Amino acid sequence: MKNKFTTLFLVGVFGLLVLVGAFYYKSSQDVSPIKDTALVISTSSNLKTVNPSQEDVSVTNLKKTSAEIASEIREKNFELLQSPRQITFAEALDKANYVSNLTKIRPAFLLAIFQEELALEKFDMCYLTNLKTGDGVRVTDNMFKPKTMHPTRDLPPFIKIMKELGKDPLNTLITCPMSFGWGGAMGPADFIPSTWMMYKKRVESVTKKPADPWNIEDAFLAAGLFLADAGAKSKNSSGERKAATIYFSGSANSPHTFYADGALKIAEQIQKDIDVVEALLPDMK
Repeated sequence: MKNKFTTLFLVGVFGLLVLVGAFYYKSSQDVSPIKDTALVISTSSNLKTVNPSQEDVSVTNLKKTSAEIASEIREKNFELLQSPRQITFAEALDKANYVSNLTKIRPAFLLAIFQEELALEKFDMCYLTNLKTGDGVRVTDNMFKPKTMHPTRDLPPFIKIMKELGKDPLNTLITCPMSFGWGGAMGPADFIPSTWMMYKKRVESVTKKPADPWNIEDAFLAAGLFLADAGAKSKNSSGERKAATIYFSGSANSPHTFYADGALKIAEQIQKDIDVVEALLPDMK
């Protein structure tokens, strides 16, 4: 009986110890979420202290991305009519800035004129077939094109230009006539021969070498001089509209306003590209 009582007593003590252990274990589990919360608060506080540097990193990354965008604009192809080689937007802008310094016209407007000429004439090029009448054929379909070049106004200077440059007048691309007027324009600036002869010596006075309407630098300079003479030095929309109209038709009163409308619209987009490049890559102006 004594042994039985002793056994029961020991079992009771053991059970009590188990209960006490369980209580302390549960208490420790109840406290741990508070510790975890304190850890979260502490971590959040630390995050707040590093947020400014994190924002700086984000801004840096944003600037880097913007710089990459500016670089892409600079490196994209800037196509020119009848160009002897490909150039980038950065190269075209450099040439336009150079001409702008000489002529006081907007670089974006000058570049827009070249793009307008490209849009109008890229797929409408001709070869002369008759050096007396100025008739020709369109390259894309070999279609006969009368009025490819004015026989008295433009053919004589064209033949002279070809001789000076060592080119074959019957194997040199020129523009086809549109539904009105005459064709026969040359090079990236799309000058008819008689107009080119008006600016040839002025170009040569700057470059100190024979002028070539297919040379990119000469074409940029000749176009800039023409546009400055026609009113683009004002650098406002009315002056540039007048200059573009004269560039296209020879008269400020031309009813064909689509050319000036197109050029000014293109100039707006080009100016945006220039602004991005110059704002984000100031050392590359």
